[in-house]
Amino acid sequence: QLTIIFKNFQECVEQKMYHAETDELPSAFADGSKNGGERHGANTLRVVEQVPGQHVVIQARCIGTTIVVRQVGRHLTFAVRMPEEVVNSVEEGDDQDLYLCLHGCPANQRIDFRNFRARAAEAQGSGRSRAGGAAPLLPPHGFTYQSARAKCKERLPVEDLYFQSCVFDLLSSGDINFTMA
Repeated sequence: QLTIIFKNFQECVEQKMYHAETDELPSAFADGSKNGGERHGANTLRVVEQVPGQHVVIQARCIGTTIVVRQVGRHLTFAVRMPEEVVNSVEEGDDQDLYLCLHGCPANQRIDFRNFRARAAEAQGSGRSRAGGAAPLLPPHGFTYQSARAKCKERLPVEDLYFQSCVFDLLSSGDINFTMA
């Protein structure tokens, strides 16, 4: 699930919340509206449905921000483009949980890659092919690092941040739909 909260902004936009879950990608904010409310300038915040149930764009022009939310297979993906000044504008006394995670993810949301590799090594040690040789190193979800790279390379010829994210998603989930994200 994904929840995005836009706070009141300069007498222009009312506080709005967007909430999406797998198989429920709404084309409006939680209150049913598609813009920032009744105030002057409310259209600087709006939800635009690109593909029903699969692709939504939220534009917050008042803060120069665009958020793209997609459902790919059984997973929600999102991308945020915003000015650095907005990312770093944490106000004193505000609830820090409502802001983007700026310095790494909380410990309970991290994937322990060392543990992941150890489980893959255990799978290799216990797995044998029919011919009696060692089975290829396959993590619990079925992709090796090399096979994940090859699959992502089919759609992303440049090895950039998106390519690395694709490889990570395939290794951690095993869901081939991530190559479309």
